[in-house]
Amino acid sequence: MSLRIDTSRPRRVMYVVMALACAAALSACGEDDSATSEGVRSSVDVAVTSAQERVEGAASSVQSAASSAAERAGGWFDDAKLGAFVTAFRAAYPNLSADRETQSIETIVTETCPLIEDGADDAEVNAKVGELAANGSAVPTEDQAARIAQLVRVACG
Repeated sequence: MSLRIDTSRPRRVMYVVMALACAAALSACGEDDSATSEGVRSSVDVAVTSAQERVEGAASSVQSAASSAAERAGGWFDDAKLGAFVTAFRAAYPNLSADRETQSIETIVTETCPLIEDGADDAEVNAKVGELAANGSAVPTEDQAARIAQLVRVACG
């Protein structure tokens, strides 16, 4: 998923405001000589400053919305990985998932990921996965624990 921020609109707004400010300055020069060049400069400066503030405000709003969307997408993505793990675990290991709540299976991921992030070796990760995947008298073999650990690594990443 790619998030594209359209920066052309704030630029267009700034260009329009600047054009209007220039037009106002030129028309002020053409009416009568009572408008001083300093007054015209002041009007243009105010218009340009206002345009810049509006553009900066619009850019800030766009960045805030993009950041918020990215955070929400990140949460959905993690939930999707967790859901995919639970589905794969239930399909591949029916004896280990029988009569288990979804949260109980998710615990295999949530309690193993910190271990993986801390750099634990494969044997330690596999042992933790084997312990968490056990369901009463149904205990995963070493090979099953290693395969489940691979699924956990994908869910953590």
